[in-house]
Amino acid sequence: MLNLTHCKAHGFEAILLKNSELAITVIPQLGAKVTSIVSLKHNREWLADDKKITLKITKNNDFSEHDNGGWDECFPGIFPQVYEHIPDKTYFSHDHGELWCQAWQITNTHISDEEIVLSLQAEVFDSTFTFIRTFTLKKHSKRLLVDYQIKNNTTDNLPFVWSAHPIFAVEPEMRILINSKHIEFKVDEGLSRFYNVNSAFIKWSECSTKVPPLNKVMPYSSGFASKVFSKHLNTGTHKDQNIIVKLVDDKAQQSCGFEFSSASISHLGLWFNYNGWSATGASAPFVLGIEPCIGNSDSLQHSIQNSEHGIVEKGQTKFWRLVFFVN
Repeated sequence: MLNLTHCKAHGFEAILLKNSELAITVIPQLGAKVTSIVSLKHNREWLADDKKITLKITKNNDFSEHDNGGWDECFPGIFPQVYEHIPDKTYFSHDHGELWCQAWQITNTHISDEEIVLSLQAEVFDSTFTFIRTFTLKKHSKRLLVDYQIKNNTTDNLPFVWSAHPIFAVEPEMRILINSKHIEFKVDEGLSRFYNVNSAFIKWSECSTKVPPLNKVMPYSSGFASKVFSKHLNTGTHKDQNIIVKLVDDKAQQSCGFEFSSASISHLGLWFNYNGWSATGASAPFVLGIEPCIGNSDSLQHSIQNSEHGIVEKGQTKFWRLVFFVN
């Protein structure tokens, strides 16, 4: 069973991709936001959906009005700041970038006996960049293939930060598993304050020794909020790793996660928000963000200073693949 159908979601025109294992809902008009990923065998919705936030077309590019959960894309930065890397031109990159706050164009829909393909694209900074994301869902597969292309339409090499921004619905005691024992995360203010950590980085393998452990979803009462980025994943003796990060519900014996190559996706971000932070002043959500990314900071400028940003060379296209899976 393979279906690609047009439907309604949150009051907008949407596209539903469906096989025997997965159902994925995308709203092109709202930044190609993925509002739902359902594991059909378990009838389980994996993405968070904050009912207090009504999705609408943004007028002031305020991400807090759009941040109800789901899966967005952040590019060419995450933190709002001036983009001044194009000679004789200056643009302002908004909070969470330029992709979520515009309608994307559907460029390809294809369905065969073996797979469904959906491609959408968006233009950034007056077509300085063309950003393309393609979903491929194969027959009976538990894996959604997500292929990215960034075209640099200028005659200059241009820097960027990219992050997938999926927000997952979680419950206490669910586990966060990462297959690389060597991965380290930069300690932010929230993590440092909560655990009284004074070091600049913490090894993921040490996180299970904390109380409560960071590799388990904390209690509702924890009030914990922290955004951490890994060190560069493709350096030293650990180059070209196949990175797997997984969210596991042991009680239900279900899991979901991402798989990607460190050769093309250089970093991993984790956003823990266990009733710890709210952008609007309303009650804080209880969610987890698992965010494969290129760049080691929300700030493009900071990533450039650390030489850990992405580059698209003049007139060229950069490619990478991310795989989402359920079990």
